[in-house]
Amino acid sequence: MPTARAVEPVPELLELWATSRAYLPGKGPVPGLRDAAFAAFREVGFPTTRAEAWKYTNVVPWVNRPLRLPPRDVPGTDRITAWFAGGVKARRLIFVNGHLLPELAHVGGLPGGVTVRGLGRLLQEEPDRVADALAELDEPRGLTALNTAFASAGAWIELQDGAALDEPLQLLFLTTATADSVLCNLRNVVRLGRAARLHLIETHVALGDAKPLSNVVSQVRLGEGAELRQDRVEIGAAPAALIERSRTVIAAGGRLCRTVATLGYGLSRHEQGVRIVGAGAEALLNGVFTPTGKEHVDTQIRVEHAAPSCHSNQFYKGVVDGRSHAVFAGKILVERAAQKTDAYQSNNNLLLSDEAEIDSKPELEIYADDVKCSHGATIGELDPAALFYLRSRGLPAALARSLLIFGWAEEVLERMADEATRLQARRAFLARLPGGAVLGEP
Repeated sequence: MPTARAVEPVPELLELWATSRAYLPGKGPVPGLRDAAFAAFREVGFPTTRAEAWKYTNVVPWVNRPLRLPPRDVPGTDRITAWFAGGVKARRLIFVNGHLLPELAHVGGLPGGVTVRGLGRLLQEEPDRVADALAELDEPRGLTALNTAFASAGAWIELQDGAALDEPLQLLFLTTATADSVLCNLRNVVRLGRAARLHLIETHVALGDAKPLSNVVSQVRLGEGAELRQDRVEIGAAPAALIERSRTVIAAGGRLCRTVATLGYGLSRHEQGVRIVGAGAEALLNGVFTPTGKEHVDTQIRVEHAAPSCHSNQFYKGVVDGRSHAVFAGKILVERAAQKTDAYQSNNNLLLSDEAEIDSKPELEIYADDVKCSHGATIGELDPAALFYLRSRGLPAALARSLLIFGWAEEVLERMADEATRLQARRAFLARLPGGAVLGEP
């Protein structure tokens, strides 16, 4: 058990900074911002299980180790196109091992008022704007500071007032077998103006047996009446680690609908912060996680209601098997000004193994007196009566269990707006179940 809330980075990470600092993109205020961020990282270090937010997740073995910056790799086209989603008209940015592949991007001919660009190019061409955006997240968090120091790739998505992208936009992030012991720092900035509309698909895939660390930070801002639908799927091999922190601010009348499916990775942690600052806004956060083997999944959600007459709903399900460990910590904070708030949170889990573990921590913190808020968490096993019913109809035991598990989790997957992403998630989910391939047949 660690005795400190943080540990100092290993010397190899300090050497990595010293040797790579001069080659990172960006001019103007960017190098100074990077220096300040790395100094903050050295001071804060990596969190241990003594830090409350990391109580159930020992991240140190995954992050505090000798790492290198990723090489540029272009896998075969078929390995990339297999993960395309959004339909034939979808726009797309593709990142492999933390590098944007502009030759494979499809973001030309965008409607007026819509900008989709790679962060690396903007660091050179508009360093002041990018530096201002990167500096927005200046809390003393080690992994965020590390991301700010090294960030050289990611997506910059901006929609002006009234702009809309009718077809989905996919951000595809792949790590390959060449990404062993590499550190991929990706920074995404999404800004939607008044009444703007976007359907964003975020696909994270780890291929092969490499052990990369993907450290992702996303900053999202929705203007008045803006709408963002976001489908996110994570499909990774067991050695890989994916850590993301996202921060979303929603203005009056804005609407966020985000659905996340975590279907792999040895370590996956997704920390979502949503702050509702305008009246009549809505945030719908859905998710399903299915760790197995020795995988570890950590979901952290904090929804802050700072304006009246707003609605939020957290709807998460977990299926925990093998010797895996899942963590869910969801919080609803209602400030004094947020009267007539309507907020809910639900985390329901299936525990399928005596050696698996689930820690669920729902929280409400309310300072307004005219609200409707509730939260709840359940942890249980498959219904023996339902299992007996299927067995009595001739289904083998393993297939009957898998059918019940899939039917229970499908309620979340159905909330994905994109059909191709939903199909990818279903296939990955079924592949983790005994006899799942039979259930996936048309």
